[in-house]
Amino acid sequence: MSDCGCDKAKANVYELLRGELCAEESAPIREHIANCDGCRDERNACASLTEVVKRACDEENIANCPPEELRDAILKGLRERV
Repeated sequence: MSDCGCDKAKANVYELLRGELCAEESAPIREHIANCDGCRDERNACASLTEVVKRACDEENIANCPPEELRDAILKGLRERV
């Protein structure tokens, strides 16, 4: 797999954060993020959002978890601000 660009890094950021990519898939994405301020900011925003959602969705509040559409809308808003 060759070096990736911003589109690929941003499209795979959640899979990367969840550890769902194999080493071969994640290496070029990690390298790109390490060298791209915009993608690093995107990864940091996604990591923060993921952590907030996890805290809100602890076992006691699982019924109150926001839908995936809300997460997507929040991310869209964050991306438009960058």
